Amino acid sequence: MYRNIFVLMTLVFLTFFIHIDTARAAPQLEVKAEIGVNNTVKLYQPLPLKLTITNNGSAFSGDMVIDAAVTYSAGSAQVFPLDLAEGETKTLSIYLDGFSDDYIYRTQNEPLFTFYEGGIEKGKAIDFSGDKNPRFRYFHDGDTAFIFTYTENSDRLAALLRLSQYVPNYNIEIFNLNQISGYEFPSDVKGFAMADLFVVDEMNIADLSEEEQRAIFEWVKKGGILLVGASEQIERSMGIFGEYLPLQLSNEKAVVTKEALGTLSKGGLFTENIEVFQATEREGSKRILADGDTVLASSVDLGKGKIIQTTFSLGDQPLSTMDGYGKLLNEILDVQTSLLGWISGDYLDSLSYEVRNFNELFPYFQVNTVLIIVTIILYMFIVGPILYFLLKKMDKREHAWWVIPALSIVLTLLMFIVGAKDRIMQSQINQSAFYKVDGNDLSGYYVESILTNRGGDFVLSMDENTSAFATVDYSVANTGRLHEKAYTKNQGNGSSIHLRNLNYWSVQSVIGETNIPDAGNFEIDLTVKDSGIEGTVKNNFPFVIKDATIWTGSRKIEIGDIEPNETVQVSKQLNSTILLKPVAPSNYWFEPKKADELIPKRIDQLNYQAINLIDENQPALVGWVEESLVGIQLEGSAEVSPIAVIIQTFQPKMEINGEFSINDSMMETWVYPVNEGYAELVDEQTKEWSISPGEYEYRIQVPEEIYKHNFQLTQIKIKNHEKDSIAMSIWNNSTNQYEAITGQEHEIKEKIDQYISEGREILILLQVGANAEESLMHIPSVEVKGVAKE
Repeated sequence: MYRNIFVLMTLVFLTFFIHIDTARAAPQLEVKAEIGVNNTVKLYQPLPLKLTITNNGSAFSGDMVIDAAVTYSAGSAQVFPLDLAEGETKTLSIYLDGFSDDYIYRTQNEPLFTFYEGGIEKGKAIDFSGDKNPRFRYFHDGDTAFIFTYTENSDRLAALLRLSQYVPNYNIEIFNLNQISGYEFPSDVKGFAMADLFVVDEMNIADLSEEEQRAIFEWVKKGGILLVGASEQIERSMGIFGEYLPLQLSNEKAVVTKEALGTLSKGGLFTENIEVFQATEREGSKRILADGDTVLASSVDLGKGKIIQTTFSLGDQPLSTMDGYGKLLNEILDVQTSLLGWISGDYLDSLSYEVRNFNELFPYFQVNTVLIIVTIILYMFIVGPILYFLLKKMDKREHAWWVIPALSIVLTLLMFIVGAKDRIMQSQINQSAFYKVDGNDLSGYYVESILTNRGGDFVLSMDENTSAFATVDYSVANTGRLHEKAYTKNQGNGSSIHLRNLNYWSVQSVIGETNIPDAGNFEIDLTVKDSGIEGTVKNNFPFVIKDATIWTGSRKIEIGDIEPNETVQVSKQLNSTILLKPVAPSNYWFEPKKADELIPKRIDQLNYQAINLIDENQPALVGWVEESLVGIQLEGSAEVSPIAVIIQTFQPKMEINGEFSINDSMMETWVYPVNEGYAELVDEQTKEWSISPGEYEYRIQVPEEIYKHNFQLTQIKIKNHEKDSIAMSIWNNSTNQYEAITGQEHEIKEKIDQYISEGREILILLQVGANAEESLMHIPSVEVKGVAKE
């Protein structure tokens, strides 16, 4: 008996310690996450993520998976390899493609992170502790501007806080980077993507690493705004930006009076004069503010973004403490137009619906009704009288019981093979992309849809200039974690997207951004004269441009196909002397009914999507390419149907004789609330607006070409289409006051220059009454007339 008790105790003892050793043998990961900048995120935008991971168990080797969708309708998990020795702690700086607002409503049972020991493909998910579903402050892209500052003391740039009063209904968040505990400048442009403006106040950018400087440089090229204040040795301190600054500062200084500052800031209060560096404007610079010949601020374009440089220190007193400094900064930055851009994440959402719906239509989906009817009729004849006579002649009528089913099976198989022969052999891919020309580079978006010829996983590889997100359909049949549907992994100089568990003959799409450096451009030399347009267009791309077209307003002027390096002569008639920004017709959305309508429909849809890439109020040259331009490729064979639309804006030369007139549809216009209010252009064709009661600034910018050429403005004509609902006043730049306009129509024929600013803007104050919410309305129309000087 004692022996049995001893054996039982030994077994219990061994089992207990074996269990302890087994527990100790498993990795025990603890995660601490710092998301965004100072735990703040702008939804739909790329962001930095800092992770501190400690392994309190045995060694871990596998993958870390982050389930973060960039938009509601598209997203892929991101996978990162991870190796941690026993007791090791690692700090990782990772850059995510974005967070959609879905994450905000995620439950604690849906962790952001998953760790697969042995890898995501064949490994096993293990539990971990710490920040499983971290929380953060968040703002929506489109209603919040983020300003990053680099200054020794945030009080020096306190005037930036006043900028919010110039963008009612929008937020401005300011982050003083070098005063955020533990902040590290990113080495990837994604780490700076949330910023709309980066302000450098007498700090040394050259002290940052080359990777960190390059990340900021790429951010500017993608559309960021860099504001640089004056200081000694500014070119040296700005590192790689030194050669791109718009101004060359001298050692001499000039005085700008407080009265001049008040005028330049449109009514700002200044109590002292200030000193500024005298400066020479470099080639390509654009003057923003000047007191006579003394430049205060100038800008230069860098890719899609720009660098703004001032001749005064941004943070020195007395300027930084004067009440009018906020107004002066607003005039320099033009906050309403520069900081509030379009929402790329939301655009990916619309792309998922508007382009994807047509891109997922394949010609093989069309049923040949005539062929089916003919086949059925032939079958009826074969199994009916023909088979009867054959069997009767052969005296084999008793075999009809198996011959008829066999014929049915054979015929069905033949119909299947003939109808699905293309889908059986290999997968089919529709690739639709649209690009805007920026210098010699192409940048845009794409949708790639794959019609599978088998079930299982599919892998597509992307180059470093292409991103990819799997489209997501939220339904009962399509539930589960994001990485169970699709995930991306970095590999070499690019990445790959893995589409998981696709069904046989199913359709799955990926969408994303696509960039092609040094691709080429159109060399456009066109002149508008005598109600016509003449000149040349050269194709500097290495592929054929099909159906090249000049797009002005809603009118398209066809040029035709252009071979690589070919120059074509253009001579076309116009209905006006001014070419307009392209406008999409309201009826462009229609469903193709036949297979031969699919390609034209894809081209039309891409044409209209390309308009969204245009910021300039200029006409455009557009054409399409039957080439696979996107840097993405399926691993395995597939038949690809590629369509890419390329659009490039241009400013034609103007040779106008005699009188001319331009209306507001030919000029850049903006409507901004002064305090609170809402204004949206509902229909671009009818020019109908939805406007809530309140005060609004209506800005109209006269085309630069009018000032470049020998033209003289003779009249400004303003018509109020909603006299009972809208009262209006026009700003006089000489008196710095608004002048009331009482009649329905108002003409200015004298001292016209007083009503046009140095930035070529006409400013009208709209006071919208309480009855505005009852229906849509038209804002006042503006027409500018002039004459060509002899």
